[in-house]
Amino acid sequence: MAAGWLLVFSLTLFQSLVMNHSSEGPFPSATTIKSWVDKMQEDLVTLARTASGVDQLAAIYLKNRDLYTVEANNPRQLVEIAARDIEKLLSNRSKALVVSINGSSFLFSIKKIFIIETCFYCYFCCLYTYRQCQPDVYRT
Repeated sequence: MAAGWLLVFSLTLFQSLVMNHSSEGPFPSATTIKSWVDKMQEDLVTLARTASGVDQLAAIYLKNRDLYTVEANNPRQLVEIAARDIEKLLSNRSKALVVSINGSSFLFSIKKIFIIETCFYCYFCCLYTYRQCQPDVYRT
């Protein structure tokens, strides 16, 4: 909350400085504007650090450093393990989905789920969007 007030104060101060200088005389010099920009940048960095809590997180880590270990990992291996676990979970279950399209009911047999970008697609999702995916479709 204090960080928000700091930003409002900084912007108000900047606006009042610009308004006062522009009404009294010529446009401020480049060095004056640069000092304003530097001050605003400093205030914004302070605001971001305060609002995100990164300083508090660092302090907590340093206080409890002996309780944590930081180890390198292999991202590819982590993804492979997760994919293998998901595949195992799905292979142990057989599911079906009944969907009504234009008054006709279809039974979709879900055989495999795969990940494209950040969305999960099943074979039945591909029926009308991707022609290369051909799920088992049965009329009910």
